[in-house]
Amino acid sequence: MITEQIYFAERDKFAKNLPLIEKIEENYSDILLNDILLPSAENIYKDFSERALKLVPFWKNYPPEQRGRQPIGNSTPWLELGEKTIGSNIIAKLSSRFNDIIFPGLPTGGDIRFATDNVYVHLDIKLTGPNDNPNEVVVPPNQVSGDGKFWKDGILNSSFPILYQSGQKAGSHNYNFQPKLPPLYILDGKPFLCLTFFLDAIYNVTGFGDHPLKHFELSCVPNGLIMFDGHNHSMTKGLFIAGKDDNTKEEGTKRVRVRLTPLASINKWRSVIVYNENGTWKSKQR
Repeated sequence: MITEQIYFAERDKFAKNLPLIEKIEENYSDILLNDILLPSAENIYKDFSERALKLVPFWKNYPPEQRGRQPIGNSTPWLELGEKTIGSNIIAKLSSRFNDIIFPGLPTGGDIRFATDNVYVHLDIKLTGPNDNPNEVVVPPNQVSGDGKFWKDGILNSSFPILYQSGQKAGSHNYNFQPKLPPLYILDGKPFLCLTFFLDAIYNVTGFGDHPLKHFELSCVPNGLIMFDGHNHSMTKGLFIAGKDDNTKEEGTKRVRVRLTPLASINKWRSVIVYNENGTWKSKQR
């Protein structure tokens, strides 16, 4: 059984070695980019765009329902298709890359959750269509790790104030964002650092069911020990802005938008674009 004493003993080890956290994050960013995404990109493209288009006659009379806040209805909802085609290809490649990979059960987190060596990775798949902003990702509380400073029969994180960005209220308090992932896990007596990644697929819409994929962007959000404690990367100018929730939503469930250019200003490897050039998938820093 994990006790408060055991948890804080492991937390203190990481908190006293912040460079190690960034080194681990950079290492897994490199693995996910070069060993997982780049080798999978062509097959993801075919599943997402080419093969999906060929299957349109088998579902066009029963299209998926419009989702999200106030959908304008000018495109076919593509989120589930994206999550399945991208996620399945990523999991297949992960399973061949790591001999020790396990998928310990968690009821909430990123779309893909796995543990290997000394990390527990949350990788969430995002889709950005022509009506969305490719320079940010919308993130719910259960996809960001917190500082884990407190304990009440389990870890508790500090909340983080989100400010108004414009208008008469610019610079004043809007709401508190509540990260809900821990900075680390302990499983069978072994600590696993919590890593959070977002894989955004940016696509066009050229016709019914015809959604050609343009490029990907792989982003790594800092662990809570260096985001909301330690280095305090959360204070990076423009990194967090209010999400797309209205005032009727409970504060503890409100999302934020993570801006990718400020994220890349923390470390260049934190946000990398994967694109196709003359038939070859390549990567470049944002």
